[in-house]
Amino acid sequence: MIVVGAGFAGLACAKRAAERGLSVLVVDQQSSPGQHVHTTGILVKEAQAEWAAPPALVREIRRVRLYAPSHRHVELYRDGYHFLATRTAALLAFLADQARRAGAEVRFGSPFTAATTENGTVALAGQDATCRFLVGADGVHSRVARAMGLDRNTRLLKGVEREYEPADSDGDCLHCFVDGQRAPGYIGWVVPGVGVTQVGLAVNDSQKPDLTSFVEHIDARFGFSRRRVLAKRGGMIPVNGLLKTLHDDRVLLIGDAAGMVSPLTAGGIHLSYRFGKVAADAIADYLDRGETHPGEVVKATYDAPRWKHYARWCYDNLPVAACMELGLRSGGLFARGAGKVFFGRYAPTRTACAGSTDGLPVEGRKGLG
Repeated sequence: MIVVGAGFAGLACAKRAAERGLSVLVVDQQSSPGQHVHTTGILVKEAQAEWAAPPALVREIRRVRLYAPSHRHVELYRDGYHFLATRTAALLAFLADQARRAGAEVRFGSPFTAATTENGTVALAGQDATCRFLVGADGVHSRVARAMGLDRNTRLLKGVEREYEPADSDGDCLHCFVDGQRAPGYIGWVVPGVGVTQVGLAVNDSQKPDLTSFVEHIDARFGFSRRRVLAKRGGMIPVNGLLKTLHDDRVLLIGDAAGMVSPLTAGGIHLSYRFGKVAADAIADYLDRGETHPGEVVKATYDAPRWKHYARWCYDNLPVAACMELGLRSGGLFARGAGKVFFGRYAPTRTACAGSTDGLPVEGRKGLG
């Protein structure tokens, strides 16, 4: 088996397939793991349960603070639950090493250009590599999908992010800003990460993200103008949901290449871990015993709640920021719904009042509910 792409999905698939006894080769065009990171790298608790990252590479985040344009905000949490900020490049290096330890060969600096299929064997163009099954885990603009005539992602968000020097004032929660002017189609965010503070913005692909304007807008609270920028990155995020045609006889797309990203939250690492393993098991069963095609197994297993697609439509077509302003004044109903989005169920909340000397709200607890 050959896996194209040494990201979260590709490495999870490779490790599991090697554990199942398959001969596995991973190829990636980057010269080293995480050379060009295109994700904020936040893990939900379930992702850590799927494939635990070393403690030195993660930082727990137990609260989410969701801001309206006026900077009124609601604070969300759930007892016993947390997210994890990560040192993403180092985490990908760890995962690549884990895949190798399981028996997979991982080649960096090996770009995929094309492939041919003959008599049940797939051969990569320009490389001395053949396989019985090809996995495309090569990101949102998958070359495997294009070369093999599979569907491609069409609904996208543009994301940009900076890493700043950290400061104690950043707190220990994930800050999310709903702002139809600066972040149409998604949100802005501040993540107190591992040794850095990550500041980002994502917008509909018809817009151009203006991260400088967003940083200036929130600078009174966080003071980014007084800190050095340590790194910059950007990338595209698919929000069209699972692609319809994601496999052929000897090829399967997984991860971002297959649209395995929540259309609402734009989170995909947990899905990459989970369906990397699902795909690997299905491929092993298919090759060894002729069982159901892995693509059909993935489609049957993939759970895509309709309400998330409906929520994505609302986010794209309704004045969500204005609705949030009204919702924060209407009591706990909005906060309960927001808790379900972030935590998968309703969560206790703290609602803050607007107004402060620095233009951002002074927290005032109105109760837990």
